[in-house]
Amino acid sequence: MKKIIFTFICISAVLLQSCDNKPSLNADQIIDKALHAHGSDLLENSVMEFNFRDIAYKATRNSGIYEFTKTRATDSTIVIDILNNETSKRTINKIPQKIADSTMANYASSVNSVIYFAQLPYSLNGTAVYRKLIGEKIIKNQPYYKIKVTFDPNGGGEDHEDEFIYWIHKETFHIDYLAYSYCEDDCGYRFRESVNRRSLKGVTIQDYNNYKESVQDPDLSQMDQLFIDENLELLSEIKLEEVQITLLK
Repeated sequence: MKKIIFTFICISAVLLQSCDNKPSLNADQIIDKALHAHGSDLLENSVMEFNFRDIAYKATRNSGIYEFTKTRATDSTIVIDILNNETSKRTINKIPQKIADSTMANYASSVNSVIYFAQLPYSLNGTAVYRKLIGEKIIKNQPYYKIKVTFDPNGGGEDHEDEFIYWIHKETFHIDYLAYSYCEDDCGYRFRESVNRRSLKGVTIQDYNNYKESVQDPDLSQMDQLFIDENLELLSEIKLEEVQITLLK
């Protein structure tokens, strides 16, 4: 009789645990859910246009073929930086310019960076992207997965040494926060808080409050705690304006 009761208790404990605990997710599964939540699959065949800080951007994707442009217009000149699968170039008033490779690489990186953030989490699905679940965090009473993202030097782009952390909501799978380290002209850290989230043609668009570190050389993975403790300095607002999306298929 004791053996039967003990067996019943054990079975009950297992059933209770299976009901209370949701199946654990790995980093790839979490990112996949975030991609779906943000409608990123729709961007695979699309044209996205927007203004950022009075500069016009356009991202065209068509089954692996892409072209990004950045257009700055004044009364007398139109400067367009173009980045696609094959090349990067600059035109002024439609005339191709001769630009040193190192300088053109900086222009192309500037275009790619803005498009990268504007279309998050689309680019987190690349073959040169490494994703790792490094923990969980409660921010403003909301639960998050913490995903660290790094890049393979082969295919990871000019800024492959940069590191990112994304805080992905455990229920909605939206990216509510992100942080990254960078080294360009100088090195530093940034923490972004998503604001003004909206949906356009099924694609999630969001702006950000952009914070910088207030302590020297912080641990990137602890930027969330600095934010909670109000130890970050608001640097700027990242706003996408006049956003238009055309789905090609």
